[in-house]
Amino acid sequence: MPQEDQISPMLPGTGRNESLQRAFDLLELLARKPDGASVATISLESGLPRSTVSRLLVSLFDAGAVARPGADRRWVLGPTIMRLTNAVAPLVALQGRSRQVLEAITEQVGETSMLAVPTGPATARVTDEVQGPKLVGVRYPWAGQTIDSPASGFVRQLLAELPEAEARRHIDKMTFTQHTGTTTVTKEGLLRAVDKIRKQQHSSVIDELEDGLSGVGVPVHQDGQLIAMLAIYLPTVRLTPELYGQALEALRAGAKKLV
Repeated sequence: MPQEDQISPMLPGTGRNESLQRAFDLLELLARKPDGASVATISLESGLPRSTVSRLLVSLFDAGAVARPGADRRWVLGPTIMRLTNAVAPLVALQGRSRQVLEAITEQVGETSMLAVPTGPATARVTDEVQGPKLVGVRYPWAGQTIDSPASGFVRQLLAELPEAEARRHIDKMTFTQHTGTTTVTKEGLLRAVDKIRKQQHSSVIDELEDGLSGVGVPVHQDGQLIAMLAIYLPTVRLTPELYGQALEALRAGAKKLV
């Protein structure tokens, strides 16, 4: 089931790591200075003593977050930051294209469509959705929710991307909830469902998260890696074989447009 992300304030008396916050402040400062900056400049603009700046920069240097590549020894952002930026860039671009793709899917199929991105080996976050036009349909806002239930097609699709032995290790740690009379609540049953997804390259979940609710989803791959998942959710009574086929066609076309 979708769960609200709980970002609770830290308990009274629990200390923050001020050095970590200062380190991020320095990284933000360097991000505004593509030509680099000296310790003196960083100290002046950050308001921190030069000794503190030097200590933080050394720690960041050890982590590859900053570097001093030029003869003038100015500090700039390092390779670790560049790798993280490159990892995030495709997701930012994906988010920018998702709305148009989802609108096209919903227009073609007439049902609620959504995009989810992996947040872990078996968890996903719904980043965008377009609700269907029908009065009876999925009205619960899933956008912004984290999905971790093994009854979800998103979670099963993620497990299907893993080698079988690794998927089994994650399934062994899962908690199963009997949402409906047809919810898969055994490890072997979930393994069979995941293996079916692995073979057919799409997921379908019928009356497992909620009675009368069904979903069909497909993976979005880029350079052989799963970067997102597209799905539709709708009342089970409307999931005819004809609509099932139309949904897969629309979702797979949308997946191609996203990469």
